[in-house]
Order: sequence, then structure tokens, then C-alpha cells
Amino acid sequence: MSTISSAGHWFFATRKTVEEYVPGILKKHSFESLIHKSILWIDSTDSLAMLLYFALAFVINPWIAAAVTFGFHFWWYFNKSAFVSLSMLPVLRVIHHEFVQLLAAGLLLSLMGINGMYLALFFGVIFFFLFKIGLLRRFWDRFDKKKAKDKLPLNDRVLKMLLVRYSMKENIAPQEVQRLEKHVQDAVIKFNTKKKK
Repeated sequence: MSTISSAGHWFFATRKTVEEYVPGILKKHSFESLIHKSILWIDSTDSLAMLLYFALAFVINPWIAAAVTFGFHFWWYFNKSAFVSLSMLPVLRVIHHEFVQLLAAGLLLSLMGINGMYLALFFGVIFFFLFKIGLLRRFWDRFDKKKAKDKLPLNDRVLKMLLVRYSMKENIAPQEVQRLEKHVQDAVIKFNTKKKK
């Protein structure tokens, strides 16, 4: 019926639906690998927002940095599926790695404390807590479920875009694309036949 990760990410897509959407893709990429990469992109909402806050907090007012970070988190959460990129996955894997995040947060929060940036430190600790456990993202999850009952859920949209990117890379057309290609080919044949007459 659905796919649920150990971290609680819910996908309505299953192994069967992936195979139906892009026939042959599971011969080149395992279902588990596709789900793992989708989760990496979903979790980028927290990873990138945390990185953005730490970058901004040292150059602009902490209130503005916090507001921009909050706004970016909201915007990226709802639009991340449009930016799915296979080349960015290795970068996200590094950014999202537990050790990298703890090391970066420890160093940067310590620097804020040493330099007397107490307001920036306060926001940094709050954002680190919210983003590390995905609390803010889970709040948007609830908001999204109430708002869009008839649309494809965001997690499935990310998986779909990942499948589209891989299908282009592997030159395997998804069923929807195959139908479109057939429609275009039929239209061209029909047009050329009329033209000859």
C-alpha cells in the first residue's frame, strides 16, 4: 500500500508503482537506493536551512538571519521537488552527515559564544534543535496534508522527479513520457500524411 522509512518518511509509491512508472529502472537502481536518495533530498530542507543560518548569522543582524532562514525553510519545503538534481546528491550527503553537522554546529556556535554574539547563538541553538530533529519540517508536513488532499504528496513528488532525472540519465522513458512521445509521433505522421494529400 505504501513505503515508510525507518525515520518515518511516508511514500505512497511502492516498488510496483516505480516499476510501472519507469519500466526497467529497478534493474539499474535499487528501490531502497531510490528511496534513500529521495529522503536525502527531502531532508535537505533542514540541512540547507541550518547551513544558511550559520552563514548569515556572521554577516547580518541575527533577527534578519533568523527571518530569512525561516522563510527559506518554508519556501524550500514546498518547492524542493522542482530542484531535484542528481549532481547535488553527493553534496547533500556530506552536508547531511551526522558528524559534519555536529562538528559544524559545535564550532560555529562556540565561535558565536566566544565573540559575544549571544542573540545569534540563541537562534543558532533553537534552529539546530528544530532542524536536527526535523520538528519544523514535520509541522509543514501536517500543514501540507490538510491543505492538499487531492494532490500528489510532497515526498512522492520528490521521488517522481528523481525517477524522471534517472530515466533521462539512463535513457528510459517513463510511461507518461512514452504516451506523450507516441502522441507527438502520431500527430507528426497525421500532419505529414495530410500535407502529402
